[in-house]
Amino acid sequence: MAYLTLSIEGTPDDECRVAIDAAVRGQGGRATWRTHPAIGQSYALLDLPDSHDAQAIRVACGGVVYETAIIAMAVSPAVPQALPRLYEALGGAGRPAGVLSCRTSAGSVVVEWDPGVSGVDVVMGLIDVELRRFASGRTAEVLAPLPASVIANIAARGLQAPQIQPDRVLELLVDDA
Repeated sequence: MAYLTLSIEGTPDDECRVAIDAAVRGQGGRATWRTHPAIGQSYALLDLPDSHDAQAIRVACGGVVYETAIIAMAVSPAVPQALPRLYEALGGAGRPAGVLSCRTSAGSVVVEWDPGVSGVDVVMGLIDVELRRFASGRTAEVLAPLPASVIANIAARGLQAPQIQPDRVLELLVDDA
């Protein structure tokens, strides 16, 4: 199976969403949606066969199609003055290699990145370094749905427990039952 992530500005109307779902189902796949009106962004994780047609998805959606499962996160600094520095660190010339997109919205930085290129520890470490300059805390919200393999990988790396695999995560096994 292959994972693609759609990033769509705003909330797609019913016609757009039906077209995307039909294009995905027509290829034997499934879409998992999350919309965030306050942030002004919607995401869909597409679970497709390896022999999928990404162009058909692009035609149906009008958004950005990433040919991998990405992490999209809204980070809100507790100190508003930290927002421009955080945006520059994640979206500027020195950003981590895996950052695909970065913008500000509703007092947050919305960052989209490929966890296969830049790990969660790198991106979150950079966020925390920038926020320390302002003695600022943060709230973070994951915006895009993630596949079990990515969730297990993040947990395994964060807990330094390589034995954590999708087939050993109880919550994922219960969801599949």
